[in-house]
Amino acid sequence: MAALTGAYDPQDKPGELVSYKVGANAVIHKGALVSVRSDGYAYPSRSGTSSDVFVGVAFESADNTGGSAGAKSVRVWKSGTYVYNGSGFTQASVGQAMYAADDNTLTTTSTNNQLVGYVVEVLSATQARIRIDNAVR
Repeated sequence: MAALTGAYDPQDKPGELVSYKVGANAVIHKGALVSVRSDGYAYPSRSGTSSDVFVGVAFESADNTGGSAGAKSVRVWKSGTYVYNGSGFTQASVGQAMYAADDNTLTTTSTNNQLVGYVVEVLSATQARIRIDNAVR
């Protein structure tokens, strides 16, 4: 394509709630941390891989059990604050980077885990509220 020489309508749409195609046999529960894997499809976030990319929090559930990749879609929140589980949270955790241990558990371990947000509030030693805006792609 060439550079613009006149007005152009980029067909914008709000980006806080975005739809992703779900991977084969994947089940994403409402409220889950969601990542896209190297195949380009959405799955529940997991630990142990550096190639997954965190894309947000599931707005709804999507069960693609028995389905081929892309047979179902899931809408994902791209911004906001959310409460997840973990361990060892203290007031000093506020501002700390959090990574996905799974689709419902936070960890401070960055190696082979996806950044999912930063602590904005500690509710207990096992629950913290994170802001995802600076972590989603």
